[in-house]
Amino acid sequence: ALTKAQKKFLAHYEGVRAALAADNLDAAKRSAANLTDSQPATQLSKAPSLNAARVAFKTLSAAAIQLAKGHDGYYIATCPMAGSDWVQTTQKISNPYGGQEMATCGSIKN
Repeated sequence: ALTKAQKKFLAHYEGVRAALAADNLDAAKRSAANLTDSQPATQLSKAPSLNAARVAFKTLSAAAIQLAKGHDGYYIATCPMAGSDWVQTTQKISNPYGGQEMATCGSIKN
């Protein structure tokens, strides 16, 4: 079972993911600032652009995938165009790497 801290991390991570999927850099930075101290979260919270935020998000996603793997309510998705995976809380693809331009690009892996 996930700890309270792990669930909190995944909730803030989901906020970052949703903001990036909506191309909302400010919201992504605010959500990243709520994450526990980590290099990728700090980089993301200070990102000067959506592209920079998405680069940091890839590293953040690796940690989120390890936490969420095998737990109900979390889905690991992949985008072949970005060559990257992420965690989301619904089965409907909402791609944080492609934003609005490629909102539904990808598929659920688990």
